[in-house]
Amino acid sequence: MENENLPDDLRSDLRQGAGREWAEEAAEDEQLTEEFRNRQMSLITVAEQAAHRGDRATAEFDGKTLSGPIVSTGLDYVTITLSEQEAEISIDAGVWSFVAGLTSTQPAAKTAMRLRARLSEHSRDSTRLRLELAGGNALMGTIHTVSEDHLRVSDADGRDVYVSMDLLRAVIRSTALH
Repeated sequence: MENENLPDDLRSDLRQGAGREWAEEAAEDEQLTEEFRNRQMSLITVAEQAAHRGDRATAEFDGKTLSGPIVSTGLDYVTITLSEQEAEISIDAGVWSFVAGLTSTQPAAKTAMRLRARLSEHSRDSTRLRLELAGGNALMGTIHTVSEDHLRVSDADGRDVYVSMDLLRAVIRSTALH
């Protein structure tokens, strides 16, 4: 070995230098791996991870803000708890943020359900809902039909209102005991 003829302090410096280089390369590799993971992650996956941590979610869309602990995540929506209400919010509704920290004693559930299927459940239950729509509009009523591209909702006046699925941002229902 060549290094055996070198003074002890020089051999030590060479070992430490090599160790630093390896540590720096490992840190750089880890950073690149993390960046790759983050680029591959979908928004619903980000929400699922936030739910797992017990984070508080905030969805901002069309001048409205809905914020609360995450109750569950579906394939394309997040359910959060509001004051005496639950909101099922389309993951595509707007801008999301998550604040770390335990906000709930109940772990968030993860379902293999799409928002459309959840809306069908609401139609079977005849649940009175508040539909948050694009442009800051809202509609109170009961969902009667969930079609491929729209909902048929009976509003408070008994009219049938047809809502394009593309306009739906969130569905809010009361959890208060009557």
